[in-house]
Amino acid sequence: MTGQCLCGEIEFTAEEIPGMVFNCHCSKCRTSHGADYATQAFAVRSSLVFKKGEGKLKEYESTGGIRAFCSNCGSRLMNFAKDGGDYLSVAIACLDDSYQGKAVAHCFVDSKAPWHTPSAEIPGFKAFPDNL
Repeated sequence: MTGQCLCGEIEFTAEEIPGMVFNCHCSKCRTSHGADYATQAFAVRSSLVFKKGEGKLKEYESTGGIRAFCSNCGSRLMNFAKDGGDYLSVAIACLDDSYQGKAVAHCFVDSKAPWHTPSAEIPGFKAFPDNL
């Protein structure tokens, strides 16, 4: 996966974990993305490489992890586990147009926005699927 922030100050690549793309409906993702839900692709954390702008990356510690964004334009880019973990999730909205991943499930549907009805084309879960 290759992505960048809105202003282009940060560019990065990461190795996607196939089949691990989710629409997260939790209130934290909705608020931080300013949207009905956030679509996140999981990646191997050790594969994350910043092509430029790593120094512009800012972090905000939130319930469940660390949310990273561009300090210049505010683009939400990725989430990390507080403990360091082996994985990260990348906001697919910041990935380049060649990205072809599609969400395989809705997560945290019990806290979805009241005005939004998740698509029935993929399954929904109260949290993350058990295999995550």
